[in-house]
Amino acid sequence: MEILITSKTHKGNAACVGGLILSNNRLVRLLNPGNWDQYPDTDLNIGDVWDIQFIERQDTEPPHIEDVIIQNRTFLRKIGDMSAYIQKSGIPIYNGSPNQIFGGRLGWTSNGSGYISDKDNLPDNSVGFWVSDQNLTLDGDDKHYNYPSPDIFTRIKRFPYVGFEPKVQVIPRGTLIRISLARWWKPEDSDINERCYLQLSGWY
Repeated sequence: MEILITSKTHKGNAACVGGLILSNNRLVRLLNPGNWDQYPDTDLNIGDVWDIQFIERQDTEPPHIEDVIIQNRTFLRKIGDMSAYIQKSGIPIYNGSPNQIFGGRLGWTSNGSGYISDKDNLPDNSVGFWVSDQNLTLDGDDKHYNYPSPDIFTRIKRFPYVGFEPKVQVIPRGTLIRISLARWWKPEDSDINERCYLQLSGWY
């Protein structure tokens, strides 16, 4: 199948590579045999289209249902204007404030981190595309992008950036952004339920 590479994000010492099947707009996460993520120097680059034969991973846990295991692959071509291509593809795109992301299912911590925790009300998948109605600015910690607070009573919403592409100081409003949910996790010394935290994967 023809698959467009849409993301490459840090996952420990590996690279998590996301793609879009062009024939049906299915979002996939591309693993190697053994359910291993890609090496950081993988030649699966954003904007590339590959012909990839794969099998389904059998032990997925919602909302992370995108995992497939590559059997073989052949490079086909490169797409230049990713934003235009994705927005014309017909794939659903969230628009507006962060409250629209994943159908409004996100909760927000006191420090502005988004998360999913209700396993009875999960989104259909763990990745998506979003067009913000405000500029996102790089935080002073050089690790997060901030969505501005609309008033003094609302906290800034913060997005940890996990992509490989170089950071910019401002992601302008109207930019197509890829967002994702990290795997289920909770601190060992906490009694809160497991959560999938929101991440900013990249932009086009």
